[in-house]
Amino acid sequence: MHDAPSENRDAPESAPRPKSAYQLPSKQNTVLRNMLWALVLTLAVVVVVGIAFFGVGSDLEREPLENSAVDVAASAERAQELAPFPVAVPQTAEGWTERSARYTDGGSPRWTVEYTTAQGDHVTLTEESALSAPMLSQALPGGAVEEELSIEGAPCQQLRGAGSGDEQLAIACEGEGWGFVAAGAADPVELEELAAATVTALD
Repeated sequence: MHDAPSENRDAPESAPRPKSAYQLPSKQNTVLRNMLWALVLTLAVVVVVGIAFFGVGSDLEREPLENSAVDVAASAERAQELAPFPVAVPQTAEGWTERSARYTDGGSPRWTVEYTTAQGDHVTLTEESALSAPMLSQALPGGAVEEELSIEGAPCQQLRGAGSGDEQLAIACEGEGWGFVAAGAADPVELEELAAATVTALD
């Protein structure tokens, strides 16, 4: 007895149906699309954050915003809780602008205040427990002593930098438990005024 022939045995295989334009996206396509959107959104966030932090620049000659004044006294009060020396808050002359104030508690605790003088020059005041060669070298690379001074009763030195470009000057003073350097491309009279105000604040 022979088996009945199958009706589909010799039938040709059916061709795959063409994909419809209205076919729902597959799981693979959906995952890829989500990854692309996540990448685009991440890049957008990075751009916005970058503009927010770096877009305004850091030009020290730029006028500060009206509500962006640095509160040096408040920063000094917080620093004094940690500093092993009296933190100076000099009363600067009219026209000076405080740009930044920070205390770093590393190998050598340091108090640093940056100013723009009335003449538009940039001056940095650096204070530690005592004057040291690394401190002087960092404040005024290649500096050489030009003159010995006495400012408000404190022994001081006027130094001149050896670098090229704007003429860099500094006044370094030392007292009991403190030492500071006021350095920048400024008029010697302006540096001496800042040094005198700093000594007065420390005495």
